[in-house]
This record gives sequence, structure tokens and C-alpha cells, in this order.
Amino acid sequence: MNSFRLYLYSQIVRWLPETRFFGLKVKLLRWCGATIGENVRINSSAQFSGDGNLEIGDDVWVGPRCLISPVGKATIQIGSHIDIAPQVMILTGSHKIEPMGNHIGGEGYSASVVVGDGCWLGARSVLLPGVTLKQKTIVAAGAVVTKSVDEEMALVAGVPAKVVKQYR
Repeated sequence: MNSFRLYLYSQIVRWLPETRFFGLKVKLLRWCGATIGENVRINSSAQFSGDGNLEIGDDVWVGPRCLISPVGKATIQIGSHIDIAPQVMILTGSHKIEPMGNHIGGEGYSASVVVGDGCWLGARSVLLPGVTLKQKTIVAAGAVVTKSVDEEMALVAGVPAKVVKQYR
């Protein structure tokens, strides 16, 4: 996405009502370089940053004060029929651990994140770089997902998040 256009997007949407003008917000994000499907509703306080790629499917809700940040060559791919609760963070950038360097957080890297169709991301949950969620995964409120979830229709919870229930 284009970082300068994302800056302009953020300056415009801050003046829009939280749950109105969804079509305008989608058009502006497409102008920034995102690929976005139909019936996507984004709250005005949701933040988008980074120069990576963003793909959002159909019928997606992005709640208030979320942070969605694809950086570098990474992509955030959000499928269709997904609910993203308030204050969720989806991140693709981090740092390698370098205990012998001046800073323990060493060289930066990025890894793509994939959210499968039908998922529900609970309030204040975090998806870290390289995570893939299968279809209809529920991420509990406050969970930190550090590794991919290999099961469909699973509930993951905790820090770090683990599968605690299957819905089959």
C-alpha cells in the first residue's frame, strides 16, 4: 500500500462518524492500494499502516481502534464473512532476537498473516507475523496468536494462544 495515501486516509476518516460512510472508507483504502471485497464495514478509528499488501474479502466487519499493519513484502489476507472486534492487532513485522547485539531486538523481518473465511477475532486479540488461521477459527478476547492454527472451527485462547475447543 502507499504510505502517503494511507496518511491522507487517516486524516480524512478521523472526521467521519465511527459507523457511517463505510463505502467511502473502502474506496479510500482501495485508492491506497488495498484489495477489498463487497459489504466491508470499517470503523473510522481503525488504523491501517505499512507498505505491505492488504486483501480483505466480502462481508467483513473491522471494529473500532483496530490496527492492521502489513509491512515490507508481507501481505495481510483477511477472508470473507469475518468479524474483527475492537482493538484487534494484526501485525506482519517483528525483529529477530539477537542476545549478543546492542539491542536484543535485532534485524527486522516481515511475514504474511492469513485469516480464513468465517473467523471471529475477539476484542484485543493479537495476530503476530506468520500466523495462518483456518476457516471459522475463533480467537478469544485478549489472546495472542504466535503460531498458525491447523484446525478448522477451533477456539483458541490464552497467551500464547492454544486450541481449547473444537466445533465439529
